[in-house]
Amino acid sequence: MKEDGYEPDGCTYNTLIRAHLRGSDITTSVQLIEEMKRCGFSSDASTIKIVMDMLSSGELDKSFLNMLYDPFGDKSSSLD
Repeated sequence: MKEDGYEPDGCTYNTLIRAHLRGSDITTSVQLIEEMKRCGFSSDASTIKIVMDMLSSGELDKSFLNMLYDPFGDKSSSLD
């Protein structure tokens, strides 16, 4: 986005993440979450809700939730 002259904000990132999750594009969702965190933004309630729904239906692994909540990308942190 930035290369096209657009400066995404937290709302933009969360909207894109939810769209990719709904389309089962987990890889792009992870990339967007990592980029969003590097830019200083965090997940909003709607993004967390879709992740929780997908976790309960077995569509996502718990490690995805850990990554979503970890503000620093520290692989050692966990919600366990």
